[in-house]
Amino acid sequence: MNETTQRVSRHWKHSLWIIVALSLISLLTMSILYDTSMVEQLIVVVGFSLVSAGSYVSLARYAFQKGGNSLMKTFLAHSTLRMLAAAALIFIYANTKGWLQTTDKKPLLMFVILFAVFYLILLIFDTVKVMKWQGTLGNKE
Repeated sequence: MNETTQRVSRHWKHSLWIIVALSLISLLTMSILYDTSMVEQLIVVVGFSLVSAGSYVSLARYAFQKGGNSLMKTFLAHSTLRMLAAAALIFIYANTKGWLQTTDKKPLLMFVILFAVFYLILLIFDTVKVMKWQGTLGNKE
């Protein structure tokens, strides 16, 4: 296994650990508050996070194969698509649940907060990782 494959594999493992840790923290919080009404929302958020992390890992492999210069472009493109997909998912899920038609916006707000926590933590992790990779690639060239 070459260094690039090891980097991407480690990134995938770390992403999975972050998603699992956030999920466990969310479940623990729900159990402490005796409120399990958000388990379905947690499943949706975890599913989106897994698909997003998996697609990024695939694109990172592709970018490393193409050369170091395309890594930042790939990251920016993926981040943009992830943001659009997140907005679409929130809108579609909220509309499906009927939260947009009611006056009680608390379930929508709780879903958006849960989603934003997962999204931002994974975005920060991906950004830091790409900056490290880009710095390492810049030193080799």
